[in-house]
Amino acid sequence: MICILDENNKIINIVNAEYPVENNERLFYPWNRLWEQYTDVEPFDYAKNRYINAAGAEFANRRDEVRWIEIAGVTYGFDCAPEDITNFMAAYTPLMVKQDGETGYKVWLDKDKKGLVMLNYASMKKAYDTVRNSQLAAYVWYEDIKAKLIAVTEAEGKEKLEEVFPIGG
Repeated sequence: MICILDENNKIINIVNAEYPVENNERLFYPWNRLWEQYTDVEPFDYAKNRYINAAGAEFANRRDEVRWIEIAGVTYGFDCAPEDITNFMAAYTPLMVKQDGETGYKVWLDKDKKGLVMLNYASMKKAYDTVRNSQLAAYVWYEDIKAKLIAVTEAEGKEKLEEVFPIGG
């Protein structure tokens, strides 16, 4: 994509083309907007949002990663993405209500293979508590990083954003 500029360096059009060929055409950047001044330098606010979004993506990875939990001498991997939590709670809730019994639940047996295992109330509670605590830690981490990124001022610059949460950008 390219930006078409007027004589005052304002963007008057954005078109789907590979490379600028005329003197009034420039490369498009995500921060470029119609009727605004053209710049190829990333604005600080745009950079700050990019860092906050990257921290949010890292948070989601931390929240949703497989948790490896030892149960009765065997280590199983529990999926933790939102849809997996729904499946876990569907299996755990009847046991939680009775505080007894067992249920079949599909877990990672190793890094490449999943299988159905029978887990009792204590095992499911251990998995629940472990996942819950680690997901809360991920939320705390994210809120801390996000607050630090929001606090960075334009005067401190993009270098400070990179220092708070390195993304190489």
